[in-house]
Amino acid sequence: MTEVIRQKTKEVAMNQNAIYGLVVLIFLTVAFYIYFAGTAVHTLTILEKTKEQMQSLSVKVSELESDHLVMQNNINTEKATILGFVEVNNPTFIIKGGTKASLSLKTD
Repeated sequence: MTEVIRQKTKEVAMNQNAIYGLVVLIFLTVAFYIYFAGTAVHTLTILEKTKEQMQSLSVKVSELESDHLVMQNNINTEKATILGFVEVNNPTFIIKGGTKASLSLKTD
């Protein structure tokens, strides 16, 4: 049995087409390895850049939220009056299911 395997191996090794086929197969394997390794490195660099951008955006959002809270805490009645807002003396609230009232937009 082992003698038959040796003979077949020698026949394949002596065949020029088999040798060329193995060389092409090895070349393609190396080419695919290089391609996929390069793709992996490229993907990892993009991932790192994306992580950095997300961190900077998170910091920027935190700063904007902080600024918003500071501005919201600075609003008072005097400042609103200066900006042109007026206080309502007799507010009217509309309640669903309350008394029948018709609303209209007067453009006089």
